[in-house]
Amino acid sequence: MQDLIRELLLAVATVCLPIITAYVVKAIKKFGDNAAADTEDLKISGYIDEITQAITQAVSSTSQTYVDSLKESGEFTIEAQKIALQKSIETAKAILSPAALEFIDNVYGDFVEYVTPKIEAEVRKQKLDAPVELSVSEVNPSETATAAVAASTAAATAAITQTALKQLNAGASENEAAKGEKREE
Repeated sequence: MQDLIRELLLAVATVCLPIITAYVVKAIKKFGDNAAADTEDLKISGYIDEITQAITQAVSSTSQTYVDSLKESGEFTIEAQKIALQKSIETAKAILSPAALEFIDNVYGDFVEYVTPKIEAEVRKQKLDAPVELSVSEVNPSETATAAVAASTAAATAAITQTALKQLNAGASENEAAKGEKREE
């Protein structure tokens, strides 16, 4: 009887072991694939963060070392703007790691074509974030008051516009989510 049970267990183990092994191997492979995908997502996220920071630093540096002095002297011409853009591109490229540069080349193609609009957008963002300085004119106090009112009105309008745009974007995102939920139903 014991021999029969032993042989039966051996036969069951012989049949089940390859099946169980196949499931275990498949589970390990799936776990490895998921880990690789997560790692790749983290790498991509890291590259995008690095690129964003490099562009921000490049624009700030170029503005501080090149643009500000030209603006003060009134010599910030179209040609100077092109030079400033080129300086920002070179600075961003110098800041980025070789892996991030390779990522841009592999995913987006040409580095200059990729960062140029991003640099221009960062310049605009920094312009909008910069505080407005009002100078007090001794020539005509009513002009100073008018300029102050105009500047504060412009700043308030810009703030209201930005808030409205954020609300519109949030509403659009909610509408898209609602549409997605309706489709799932």
